[in-house]
This record gives sequence, C-alpha cells and structure tokens, in this order.
Amino acid sequence: MRAMCEDIARRRGHGPVDFILITGDLAFSGKSDEYEFVGEFFDELAEASGVPRERIFCIPGNHDIDRDRQRFCFQGARAALQNQSAVDSFLGSPADEDFASLLSRESNFRAFQRSYFATQERTATPDGLGYVSRLAIEGVRFAVIGLDSAWIAEGGIEDHGRLLIGERQVIDAFNVAYDVDPSPHVVVAMAHHPVHLLQDFDRRPIQTRIEGKCHFLHCGHLHNPEEHPTGQSPTGCLTLAAGASFETRHSQNTYSLITLDLLRAKRLVRTWRYDPNEGAFGSLATSRYAIEIPPSGTCTVAELARALTVSMTTRWPTYVASLLLDKKAEIPVLIAGTAVVMASYAVLQADAASELKDRTIEFLTFRNALNILVGSEPVEEILRLHGDAVARYSTALSDICKRNPELEAKLDAQEREARVFAVDAPASASSHAVALLAELAANREWDLLREHAARHINSREASIARQASRMLGLALANSDDSNDRRHAIDLFRGLAASDTPAAIDAGNLATLLFNLGRVDEAKAAVLDGIGRCAPDAADFFREIGQMITLATGDRSFRDQLEAAIAERGAQ
Repeated sequence: MRAMCEDIARRRGHGPVDFILITGDLAFSGKSDEYEFVGEFFDELAEASGVPRERIFCIPGNHDIDRDRQRFCFQGARAALQNQSAVDSFLGSPADEDFASLLSRESNFRAFQRSYFATQERTATPDGLGYVSRLAIEGVRFAVIGLDSAWIAEGGIEDHGRLLIGERQVIDAFNVAYDVDPSPHVVVAMAHHPVHLLQDFDRRPIQTRIEGKCHFLHCGHLHNPEEHPTGQSPTGCLTLAAGASFETRHSQNTYSLITLDLLRAKRLVRTWRYDPNEGAFGSLATSRYAIEIPPSGTCTVAELARALTVSMTTRWPTYVASLLLDKKAEIPVLIAGTAVVMASYAVLQADAASELKDRTIEFLTFRNALNILVGSEPVEEILRLHGDAVARYSTALSDICKRNPELEAKLDAQEREARVFAVDAPASASSHAVALLAELAANREWDLLREHAARHINSREASIARQASRMLGLALANSDDSNDRRHAIDLFRGLAASDTPAAIDAGNLATLLFNLGRVDEAKAAVLDGIGRCAPDAADFFREIGQMITLATGDRSFRDQLEAAIAERGAQ
C-alpha cells in the first residue's frame, strides 16, 4: 500500500487527479477500531494524489458489515425479501425499527463516513443507503452516485445470487442526481458488488436503469481488474472493477486511473499492478473506449447552421447541423473503396478503413463539444475553438463530390430536407425533468410522481410547467383521498380551458369525472374538448365518448358526440 501511494505520487506529474473512488471493504469485519487505520491510509492517499478528502468517495462492502450484530434480524430480512414488492416496501419505510436494526450492522462504517468526510457534499437517498455528490471540473458537471449493495450481505460465496441493491435505491439516487437544472454531463455510479451477484429479480431492472443513465459503473469485490462496455451502445455505460489494495504483497494489488477527453469522445483506462519481485507497481493494461455526452443546453438546427455559415465554408450547413444535432442519421459511406452511398453510422463502422471514415468519426465526436458547451458559450465560439473536425469533414465531402456528381445531388437533397428541421423549437434544457415525469407515470409511481411534479409546476419554462401540472393531476387522480381527486379535476379543467388546449387534458378531465360518477360533467368535458381541440383528436374523444355511451346506454349522447365531431371536421 505504501508502494501504491508512492506510484500515484509519481504519476501526478502527468496531470492532476480530480477525485478518487473506493468501492468498499475499507475494513475487515466492520469494527470501529479498524477504521482508524482506514483514516490514516486515506490521509496518505490524499497527500500522494493531491486529492482532498472531500473528493474521496467510498461505499460499504461486505467486510464493512459487523456480522456480530443483528444476526436474527439479518436472517429474517434475507428470508422475507424475495421479490421486488417486498424490497420496495422495506426500503420505502426507513423509519421502521426493522430497517434501522438491519442497517445498524453498517453503523461503524457510516460513523467513519460521517466523521472523516464531514465536509463532503453528499445528498442521501430517502432510504439513507445511497448518496449523490456533485462536482464541477473544468466546466463539466459530474454526479457521483454511491449505491449500497452490502446492506443484505453476509460475506463469502453464500452471498452470490442473494444480494440486493433495491430498484427503489437506484430510482431515488437518479432522482437526486438528475432532478437539478442544469443536469450533470457525466454520471459515475459505484457499488461494491457486481450486478451479476444480485438476486435475479433485482439484477435486471437495476442493470437496465444503470446502463441507461450512467457513463460508468465502478465495482469492487472481485480483487481482479476488469472492464467492459455494457448496454446497447459502445459509447454508453462502462463497467469497471479496479482490483484491490490488500494487506499482503503477493495479492496482485492493482489500481486504475481513468482519463476523460470529452471533446474527443474518449475514455482511457490504465491499470497498474504490484510486482513483488520489483517491489513496485508496473503497467498492466491500457484500454480505450468512446463516450457520448447527452445534451444539456439548447441549440436549434437553424442556429447551428447559421453559425456554420459564418464560421466556415460548407455547402450543406443545415444538413451538417442536422447530423450534429441528431436530426438526421444518413451519412455518406464509401463502399468497396469506390461507391459512395447514404447509410447509417453502423454501416460506416463496419466499413473498411478510409479517409472518409476517419473524417466522419472525427466529425461526429464534435457532438460532445456541443452537448457540453452550448448554453455556456456562443455556438460560433465553440466552432472556432473546437470545430476543426467539422471543417475537415465539410472539405472532405466537397472533394468527393468533385469526383462523384451523384453524391453531390444526394447531399443537395439532404440539405433541402434538413431545412425542415430549421424551424423546429429547441430541445428543452429541462428535458430530463419531462422524461423523469413520464417514466414515473409509466411505472405508476404515483407518490414519487406527485413529489417531482410539484417541484416543477412553477417552472419558468411554460412547457415544463404545463407537463408538471398534467402529471400532478394524474398522480392526484390515482389517490384514494377525495381532496386529491378534486384538486386533480381543478388541474385538468384549468389545462383544458387554456388558450392552447391539449386533447389529453380534456380527456383526462372527462375520464376522471366519469370514474367519480359525475357523468353529466364528463359528457360536457368530452363535447367541450371536441370543440376546442384540433380536429385530428376526433378519434381520441370518440373512444372516450363511446366508453361513456356503453356504460350509460345514453344514445342521445352518442348522437351529440358524432354531431360535434362532424361539425368540428367541417370547420
């Protein structure tokens, strides 16, 4: 361990270390006196790396559990928590005595975390298991998510396939991480146990959520370094285990250093292992991975096209802007070394090496610069400072078109089509808020939906405030409390009566009124919606009206319904 600190100190000359992740098993048996040594080691690590203790992040492992405490409580919890519903209920009641008793097995770890990292910015999840810390490094916003995978651990092979993180812990952590404006650029999660050691019902949803929203998942436990991309995209989540820093010199001790070059869309993972023959650490492996950052600011196709026209010479500025903003997907690809066709990025990746392929990949990595910097710098300035790859790509296209008039005609057609997007509204800077509300509604998480919708109902962005009102109404409509349902009616009625009514709001109002037995008001809401909303919503209102007709047998209302639809269509 002394050699590791010395090795880290030597590498400081290659650039600063920004933060450190320690993925559990700080102690051996979770006893309080063991953490005195942990604190001393962290002091040495902070001095060697230049990283203050506020930027050292750790989570508990199975060796941070005091297994002498609450043995019967642990055995009962492990026997009872055998499905997602039971786990959700348990984690949703952190004030319960059983929950507190079980978590007391981590009390020495948590006492050390509170005292040693007293000045560290951490926001705990509602269950108290996980936390989120936010960092800003060179203009890039990071969220570090610590997940507790050891709360139901015992240690040893008996844990494999019987561990739990709890989907609720992950959902709550993402809510904390993302429910801010502006949202993070890079999300780094860590859990002591790899997800394949979780119970099957817990593993699948947690893996899906982490792969969908994280750029990194750091794990411990394995004592051997490994890394692999997970999820659907090679630019998405990267799962890593750094190895271990163990007490003996023959334990193949390792550590890893991760370097991000976001403007060039690269992740570099370098791992060093202790060689007992040399008495020092030596390089074990170096791996490179792509990374794509989701947009955090707003930029329209028209804005980017204008900036391209001002900043560089390109014949197809709107098409190029549409590619960079993901409004178009077809790109020129060289096939069999001669023919150029319009195809997807996947086809390009499978194609043989060529200058056009290199220029295209280089060009598309400029998306990261846009996604990170738009909103903080003018688009023209971003292009001036970081847009060389865009200029080289535009030049390459022009050169190919001189030899291939057919491609020139295709690009001209792409430019004409792309101008359609130039009048689109920009994506919302609070797009994650909208996505989160939609996800909670789809999962019928009514309490969480109510909480998060209420946070955004007074948003300065009108579209966000409207969607928050709609989602709050939906959450309240599914409450058992009569006052909540009356509030939902008021919200839906206000939305339906606005200057720009949406069919969904009038439909929600009519459906809720009907379900509450207020049939006449429901009929009136349907007819009013037909008259106020766009004619193409006719089938939507017809479906609700037919539901009311079938339930009540009111043929006269059916006639009114069809007459109103016919009249609206004739206007």
